[in-house]
Order: sequence, then C-alpha cells, then structure tokens
Amino acid sequence: MYPLDPREPMSQSTYTTTWTLASIGTFLAGCGADLFPSGGSNVDTTPPTAGVVLDGLGEDIDLQASTTRLCANWSGFDDPEGPISHYQWGIGTADGEILLEWTHVGPQSHATATDLTLEPHTTYVVLVRAVDLAGNISAPALSDGVTIDPAAPPGGPGRPAANELTLSVSQWGIEWTFAEQEHVGQFANGDWWVVGPIEITEITPTSTVVDGRTINGSMMNPAPDGNQGYDSTLYGQFGTSHWDADLNVAMGISSGNPLQLQSGCSVISTISQMEPASNGSKSQLQTAAVLTILDQQPPDGAFRPAYSGNEKPILHREADIDWSTITTLNAPTGTPSMSATAAKFERVWLDHCPGWLSRFMHPVENMRDYARDFTADIGTAALLVNLDYPLSVKHDLAIRLIQLGIDNWGNVVSGCIWAGDGGHTSGRKFPVLFAGTLLDDVPMLGVGTSHPSSYVGPGHEQNRSVFGEDSQTFYVSQSSPGVYNWGHGDYGPQHLGLAEWGISHSHAPSRDNVSWTHDPYRRCCTANSWVGQSLALRIMNLQGLWNHPAFFDYIDRYTSQEEVGSWTRAWVPWHETMWNTYRAQF
Repeated sequence: MYPLDPREPMSQSTYTTTWTLASIGTFLAGCGADLFPSGGSNVDTTPPTAGVVLDGLGEDIDLQASTTRLCANWSGFDDPEGPISHYQWGIGTADGEILLEWTHVGPQSHATATDLTLEPHTTYVVLVRAVDLAGNISAPALSDGVTIDPAAPPGGPGRPAANELTLSVSQWGIEWTFAEQEHVGQFANGDWWVVGPIEITEITPTSTVVDGRTINGSMMNPAPDGNQGYDSTLYGQFGTSHWDADLNVAMGISSGNPLQLQSGCSVISTISQMEPASNGSKSQLQTAAVLTILDQQPPDGAFRPAYSGNEKPILHREADIDWSTITTLNAPTGTPSMSATAAKFERVWLDHCPGWLSRFMHPVENMRDYARDFTADIGTAALLVNLDYPLSVKHDLAIRLIQLGIDNWGNVVSGCIWAGDGGHTSGRKFPVLFAGTLLDDVPMLGVGTSHPSSYVGPGHEQNRSVFGEDSQTFYVSQSSPGVYNWGHGDYGPQHLGLAEWGISHSHAPSRDNVSWTHDPYRRCCTANSWVGQSLALRIMNLQGLWNHPAFFDYIDRYTSQEEVGSWTRAWVPWHETMWNTYRAQF
C-alpha cells in the first residue's frame, strides 16, 4: 500500500504497482462497476488506453491543508479508433474507502470536488477512466495521492501554497519582484494576493518607451473614467486625451526606486500588443494580470476584491456559494465544451472604461474586444452552469463568472456606465446579478434597483441606464397627449406598450425608429447576443431582480421576428437551440 511516510515522493509507476488488483477492485466494486468494464459495440470493442493522473490542477501536489476540496488533472488517455467521449472520476483511500463514486466530468481533463470531509493525515487518491463513443471504458488510472496535513500552508488544492514566502510572483507572463520576501497566495480564481505593505522593485516585462510609445504600463486602483496609464496608444486615434503618464506606476521602478504600496490596493499590470492581433481585436493590450495587496492573509477560497476602488475588503469565499441557485437541465445536442468556455474567463476582464472606447482596453488574450461577442460568451457560460453536469465540472466556470461579477460591480459602484451605444455596451449586468445570487450579496442583488433604467424624457441624460441592454429597450409610451415617444421614431397609438429597441434610447431617443431594419445594430450586434443571458435569467428566476421587463419582452418579440436558424436571431447557434428547447418552460 502506501509507504510508511506518505510525504515520500512516489512516481505514477511506483504507485500503480503498490496498489493491488484486489484493492482497486474493492474500490470499483463499491462504486458499482467491474474492474475493467466495457460498453462495447459491434464495431468498436477496444477500450481507450489509460493515461496519467496528477493531484491538483497543475503540477502534481503531495500535501494540502484543505479538508473540504480535492482537485485532479489528467492526460495521455487515448483511443486509436476514435475520439474519447468523456471521462469519469472517483476518489478514495488506499484501503478502498469510497469518498466519491464514479462521476461523469465531461470531455475536460480536470475536475474539482467540493464540500468533502477529508481526514487529517490521510492520503486520498483519484481514479480516472475514459469512455469512448462506443461506450468502451478504459482501465482506471490512479494518482499517487495527496495527504491532508494541517501543518501544510493553507493554499487551495491545485494552487501554490497560501502564505508562502517568496521574492516574486508571476501570472500570464507578468512578474512582480519584491524588495524582500513577502507572504503570498492565490484567490479562488487563481489571481495573486500579497500581505502588505510591500515594495516592488521590478515589474516585467518592463514599462518602457519604444519609438515614442509607452508600453507595458501598470495602474493602481484604476478609476472608471477612461483615463489610463497602460499604453500611450490605447484607444488609438481617440485616446490622446485619456493617456496620463502619471497613472503608470511601473515606469522607472528599481531596487533604488521601488514602488511602495500600502495594504488595500490593486495593481493591474499589462503587456502591450505590439502587432495587430490575429483574432481581429482592436485592443492595444495583449494581456493583463492583477496583484492585490492585503493587510492580512485571506481565508482559504476567498474571492479577489474588485480591482477598482480604494478599499479591498474580503467579502466572500467559495464556502459562501449557494449552489442550489443554479439548475440541472438536460444538455441538448451541440452543447459547447465546459472547459473551453471556462478558459475564456480565466484571466481578468479589464473593463473599467465607460462607453464604446472600452473596446480598445480589452486585452487580446483575456477577453473579446467587442461587447456583442463577449456578451455571447457570458450567455454561453450562464446556460452551461445551469445544465446537468456535476458541480465538479461546473466549478471553474462558475467561480470565474462570479469573479467577473465582483469586478463589474466594483466598476459600477465606482461610477462606470455603459449606456446604450451600438453593440458596445452589453454584458456587464448579468455577471453582477449572477454573483449576487450565488453569494447572496444584497448590494449586488440590488443592481437592477440601485441603478435604475427608467427614462423620463429628453434633457434628463443623468437618468440614463448604467447598462446597454436596459438603455436600449423600452415600452412605447404616450409622452404627452397624442404624442408617442416624445415625437421620435414615427410611433403612433397602435404601438402603445410595444416592447421596442433604440440604439441609444435612454439618452438619444431621437435615434429611435419604428422600422425593424432602419438601424442595422438592432439585428447585427445587440439582441442576437442577448438571447443566452436572457434565457439564463428566466431559468434562474431573476427577471424581477433584473428589474427591466422591457428587456425580456423585447427578446421574446425579437426571436419571433427573426428567421429561425439565422445568425441575426442568435449570434451563437447553441443559444437558439437552448431557447427552442427551454423558453416555453420558463
């Protein structure tokens, strides 16, 4: 079985030979499965070959302090006769005790189990098997085990140890170097924290000037006013007045001139995009990462505070999540990959610029630049987490979507608005409401009432909505006797109460028009990306908290008007599949 000292390194080959077939058989039998089951078919009767399983979500870990959570990742499973359909995993101890029976985890090559009860000084192992399209199941592959050690640094499983002493940390190609060793760790989504106050002597890549262009800048607690110190070419020809070299805290720092940071601040560092992006993004930023300076070590599983704002309280942990607020609907044909979708939310979505200029700030490797596209990504994520996958499969995507909501809320509270303007201003509200729902955060749950979307007439631009979806949808009303929509858009009494769309209705109703095809943005770049999130809001029963009925009624009208199967009806075809499958139910 295990060596006497469970901390002794043990290779995969050593581990699999120390487990006896009887021990594995005991585990699998307890899970209700034979040792080497095979679904088989008349054509393909050969099971996939087993790969290698590592404890944690990265390099193999041997120790962890957490007694509630286990992670694993795997590679090398192969089926020469075709693709692997999905994986199953289980968790047990060396003596065959079952902690988690075989569980479907989809096609992704990692999984996380939460709300476990793990005993100190006990070693737990993960078993994984692959299933091919014919139903054949591979032999199980085993990890070499992770031991629960209360004396281990309290980092989450699969993440570097929390409260580790180090001279530097790095993420996404960005490295922060400290004047002396500091206590560091990672939040639930993987972003770094450090206990302050600290001095940073170097940020790489270095912020410098190339051919008159300042690149690779960093900002501290960025304000949502559009002014920035990341890159002097940010916003292209529209951004000259928004570049402020004094906001770039990375320029000129060294061991002799360190950047001194007190607790309660966030530093966002960037790498500039030096050539036109291959994916068509208009951003001048390649990537960005966040370092948060705290006054003390946060609890295990803490969410990162929003990067904007001058206070960094730790308000939520993974343990606060109410998983019952999401559903388990059957996944229809064509459902996207959970892991591929989660990867789109892995890095910080840098979005503290109001209005349409924000498109230029969105880092190429972090997020889509155009709101239509990343709103569609949010719709996909929102629907996926409400399907019948185990929580271990949904975990990473849900955590990252919650973190996005926390960041968006921080920007909103700091004063950022995205009032309707073409296809640039969608997608910021749903993550806030999603995070507020899963965390039962009252202020975030009030995003639909604390930032109202009502419109009271021309000349009242201060009452415009914070969010594009709300400021572009409205009910046609009689603004004065015999006058409809303040005389704009050719509306008449026959349109009274109609759920309608205007490109900038809340602050420029003169651009409204009753004609369905008058403004191309109606069909190309707005509602066709809203279908996914509007359905998710219905599924989660959040229409009331959204607090803008015209949005939902307009989507119903829109989907009934547009041709079935067209990209104008749904920018992501799978959203239409979900809509056709579930709209009648919700």
